[in-house]
Amino acid sequence: MLEPSSNTYFVSSVESINLSFYPIGLVIAGAALLAIFKFTPLLHSLSDLIKAKPHHILGVSLSIWVIAFITTLLNSWDTYQVQNAILAKQVQVTSGCIANHEIVRGNSREETFFVSGIKFQYNDYAAKQYFFANREHDTFIQNGQCITIVYLPNYGNGILKIDKV
Repeated sequence: MLEPSSNTYFVSSVESINLSFYPIGLVIAGAALLAIFKFTPLLHSLSDLIKAKPHHILGVSLSIWVIAFITTLLNSWDTYQVQNAILAKQVQVTSGCIANHEIVRGNSREETFFVSGIKFQYNDYAAKQYFFANREHDTFIQNGQCITIVYLPNYGNGILKIDKV
């Protein structure tokens, strides 16, 4: 669905993301961390060095791991939903010329524009599966530029592909 062509300006890599790698990697890292702390004198050396009780170090390490694991699962779930929306052909395609392009600079950069009456909005902190504002995309998106956009209307008009017309 999101195959690049010679006219492609941007294409998302969301279809190629393998979701099983990240949680499995964290499980392996957690097991390795547990083994290192349990079967080596590292925990006691670290405890002596930072003057904290071993169970406090384990508690902090476990808390960080749990937060990382939950964050990874939630991010994987979002990517899974986008992949399923693409497979279910919930994407829309529109063509036209960019109008009302605006850049708002603050703590981050946000841009909006319209194509055929449809509003698109993105920023420089978005998830990597969608189009976002960065130096690479600085000059192409401008008023009058004619494009074809593949996007997900149920996901805030997230831009998956932009082709030059």
